[in-house]
Amino acid sequence: MMDGPGNLPVFPLDRSQSGLQLLHRWIEMGPVAGLNGTLCSYPLEAAFGRVLFACRPDDRHVNFVGLVHGGVGAALIDIVGGAAAMSCLKPGETLLTTDLNVRFLRPVHTGRGELLAEGRVLHHDNRKVVADVCVRLGTEIVVMGTAGVSIRPPAPGL
Repeated sequence: MMDGPGNLPVFPLDRSQSGLQLLHRWIEMGPVAGLNGTLCSYPLEAAFGRVLFACRPDDRHVNFVGLVHGGVGAALIDIVGGAAAMSCLKPGETLLTTDLNVRFLRPVHTGRGELLAEGRVLHHDNRKVVADVCVRLGTEIVVMGTAGVSIRPPAPGL
């Protein structure tokens, strides 16, 4: 099924799969519709407790002074931290971001290359995951932060 500008496919959620299985399917699909499609971000690698995403900001992502808007970096902390947490989910579980901490280290100009965002789980129990995220442009860290995520049990009947 296609949706939105650029006709990116909609990711079909299958609650019978684990979070890691869903991430591997997403990697196979490539860019999908929704916020990730708008940000030009998508997963490249996924393992239990670790993910790697690419983001290709363009002129749609700049602020009034011509830099990539800080909201892109904040969204990447949320998305990539959530995906790292997702890698730990059992079938039927879902997640919800509860808190974000974002630190902007360097400005980002468009046309300078692809951003790579790596998320790693720092804490995981049955109710909460905390993930650390570093966003790099080449070898330089441009944004870093953490995402706290609540794990929600499967809905009855699923």
